[in-house]
Amino acid sequence: MKYTDVLYGEFEIDGVLERLFKSDAMQRLAGVHQAGAAYLVQKNWTVNRLEHSVGVMLLVKKFGAKLDEQIAALLHDISHTSFSHVVDYLMQDKRRRIS
Repeated sequence: MKYTDVLYGEFEIDGVLERLFKSDAMQRLAGVHQAGAAYLVQKNWTVNRLEHSVGVMLLVKKFGAKLDEQIAALLHDISHTSFSHVVDYLMQDKRRRIS
């Protein structure tokens, strides 16, 4: 299948990468904003996690990544939910200090 990315242009996605891209788990990411809640105040931040994940895959592909590396790049956000990093912050151990 042909895929056009706003940054990297047109690419061919086929084989296992195409099957993964078309999977329900990946397509779910189209409804999760990359910028989290920030899109509520920055209406021009429209990138979703699916677009981001495909962009990461295309970038590593452009640099000559092997298939397993492309798969890892495509799937790196597959477990994300809406506002997931907000939850990460709220659930962190308050005794730890991050500097």
